[in-house]
Amino acid sequence: MISCLKAGCGAEIGDEGYCTRCGTAVRPQSRSAVAPVSPTARPAPAQPTTSTQVTTSLARWGLLVRLPEIAASDLAPVLDDPQVPEHKRFCPSPGCHRQVGRARSGRLGRAEGFCPACGTRYSFRPLLHPGELVGDGQFEVEGAIAHGGLGWVYRAWDCWVPRWVVLKGLIDPDDPESRQAAVAELTALADANHPNIVSVLTVVRHPHPITGRDVDYIVMECLSGKSLKQLRRERPEGDRQLPVDQVCGFALEVLAALDHLHTQRGLLYCDLSADNVIHSSGGVKLIDLGAVRRIDDLDGPVWGKSGYQDPDIVTHGPSVATDLYTVARMMAVLSFRFPGFLASDPIPSPQEVPLLARHPSFAGLLRRATHRDPRRRFGSAAEMAEQLEGVLREIRALQDGLPFPAASARFGPELRVVGADPDTFLTVGPDPIAAALALPDPQVDPADPHAGLLAAISTESPDETERVLAGLPDPSLETRLRVVRARIELRHPGTGEDLDELTRMQPRDWRIDWYRGLWSLVEVRMATAQESVIAVLDALPGEAAPKLAMALCAERSGAARRAEDYYATVWRTDPSYVSAAFGLARARFAQGDVAGGAAALDAVPEGSRYAVTARLCAILTRARGYAAERAPVADFFAAAERLTTLELDDQRRELAVAEVLESALAWQRAGRSWPHEAAGSIPTNLLGHPLTERGMRDRLESAYRKLARLAPTTAQRIILVDKANRRRNRSWI
Repeated sequence: MISCLKAGCGAEIGDEGYCTRCGTAVRPQSRSAVAPVSPTARPAPAQPTTSTQVTTSLARWGLLVRLPEIAASDLAPVLDDPQVPEHKRFCPSPGCHRQVGRARSGRLGRAEGFCPACGTRYSFRPLLHPGELVGDGQFEVEGAIAHGGLGWVYRAWDCWVPRWVVLKGLIDPDDPESRQAAVAELTALADANHPNIVSVLTVVRHPHPITGRDVDYIVMECLSGKSLKQLRRERPEGDRQLPVDQVCGFALEVLAALDHLHTQRGLLYCDLSADNVIHSSGGVKLIDLGAVRRIDDLDGPVWGKSGYQDPDIVTHGPSVATDLYTVARMMAVLSFRFPGFLASDPIPSPQEVPLLARHPSFAGLLRRATHRDPRRRFGSAAEMAEQLEGVLREIRALQDGLPFPAASARFGPELRVVGADPDTFLTVGPDPIAAALALPDPQVDPADPHAGLLAAISTESPDETERVLAGLPDPSLETRLRVVRARIELRHPGTGEDLDELTRMQPRDWRIDWYRGLWSLVEVRMATAQESVIAVLDALPGEAAPKLAMALCAERSGAARRAEDYYATVWRTDPSYVSAAFGLARARFAQGDVAGGAAALDAVPEGSRYAVTARLCAILTRARGYAAERAPVADFFAAAERLTTLELDDQRRELAVAEVLESALAWQRAGRSWPHEAAGSIPTNLLGHPLTERGMRDRLESAYRKLARLAPTTAQRIILVDKANRRRNRSWI
């Protein structure tokens, strides 16, 4: 067994020649022990290629995330003439830092020379050259592949373990801030064992070609892939933005890496940009951790790129909130044209960016993550990822025309389906109080000391809930919220005071806004209701429940188009919210879209307990939207025939048959012909009788007489018999 030679380690060296504990490489005892790999055996780096549009999904997110496929051999090319751009050339002396190497009077700038002010020698070319051996001959440099803010990045071949690696060193090892950043990067990379963070293998030293002093080089895994900035640049002309679903997928992976740094390592990344995220064959990787700092470090230098960095970071300092700010800014610049990006302009409005108008939840997520007040942003990378996943489900549902449902971590399921009454559907709106109280309730925090008690109390008895919980000697926030929920249902006069007290206790808790909105809906205070629900939606842009509440607010305010948008978003994303289907049908019907309203109800899954009711209401929608001046919708006749196959009781079926035939008879008696272009193929029979006035009268008489026999009272029976007599065909001899 070979032991690690690093001071204080001594762990076993693995089969690949690296310490199993610290990752330090061990030089073989002799060249025969680990034979160097011949250059002819090395896999040739691929030339730059255009990113393919073949997509793949990441196991962590199932079928939700689709990212471009990256070839395993797609390595970054070696630069032909590597040198630092002139606008980034400054004297390396910390006490001088004047511009050097710039073009003057038509003369090209010099990449190497001496500072005219202090005489310090400078070089803006790579310190390592092709073929140079580094790390006691272990790594053979192929060339520079990139230049970062803290130094050159090289690709090299590991002669001991056959693989490509990346070396990263300093521009100037005498610069204390650069050295501090390099040490911070090394420490962070060594500790961050995460699939979305590039792995550090070891650190080697190599003499500086000018001063002769040793320079530290971090040895990292070589990623075959491209940065998000490269992927964006390779888009076709006229479409320089990445697809929004891909942007969300990349951001989810980045948030997973940041969550690890924040919660497991106590580190802030500070310098996120589209350059520092690599989409590789091994996954999405965060690179260049040179600006990392401890969360509790209040005095270190602040790093970041214009446009990405929070402009107020100097005032309130780096934090988890500023890291999340950079994620949102990266998402914005990748997904739409952002002329004021470098000036750190606010997120544009939906009126300025069609993409944000098409995906309002995406816009809401960007707005919250970049809010001027860091306290109003997401509290953690995990929280932002949770909401982003919900946003991405909405985006994929809209793009693919398929649902992408998922259980919410914030809300329970809808408590009841409202508006699913065939007798009143479209003629009388759902009970507004019942509709409000059927909205999903916020989930109970399992860590609450009274979580068990809350789970045991029946939600069907608000008076008992209020009585038991209001008398607790040590009420928690969760029990106080449940009392408020019960008092809303009981229409308790002190509910407003309860909510005001909770607001003073927890001024930024979205659940208080939720219950205030619910209370306002019940009390028909629509302005307050909408204001409160908007606050919840701003905090939770990926959730369905606040969108249902917004749809209800819009519907009750007569804004059918807005109601349709919210209902449609919820319904196409998650069909478990059946109330959204009935609400969508009502909203479309209110705008004259009879076919669209019926289609929403026909889409209720067969396995739903409301499937039959939805099919029946879809048929009635077609009949009730059929007026003398408006031709029947295209599938009117086909839908009507379904009445013979639906599992309905006799009374319900005959009521529906009568309503459908009355609508058809009204059109027939008006002397209008059936419009072929609107109704498709016109049948000769409808519900077993000829599609003539006489045939429809016969079937109507039969329906009313059967309903009369089923009527529970004599008065109802007399009314139905009269209807049958009025529809009876009479023969005059």
